Amino acid sequence: MRFELVAAYLMGVALPLLEVMRRRTNFDTVAGYVDDFIAGGLLLYAARSTSRGNPSGPVLLVVAWAVLCGGLYSSFFGQLESSSSRDVSGLPNATVTFIKGILYAVALAGLLLSTRAAIRQESRP
Repeated sequence: MRFELVAAYLMGVALPLLEVMRRRTNFDTVAGYVDDFIAGGLLLYAARSTSRGNPSGPVLLVVAWAVLCGGLYSSFFGQLESSSSRDVSGLPNATVTFIKGILYAVALAGLLLSTRAAIRQESRP
């Protein structure tokens, strides 16, 4: 399986789990809590569609990665600019920033690779 497809399955499951572990029952920013569930669901749906050979699967994968990249942009850079020494999870801000940076890098790679795959599929006769 291609990287962007395996990563979509893994991140589709991991994002909601990591968010629950991070925030636990802190619902101060509900949008910040729910966005990982939405992105995770989109990644799983798109990965499953692609795996099953659905003609719209590659485009769905691009869209799912793009949604995640958009959300992680704000999340990563907001965390990077945070003046707090501790995150809502209790972890040091630097640790959370590092983890979000890795997730953002994977999402950007997934977007790039899924876009290439969708373009190649589209150009086939």
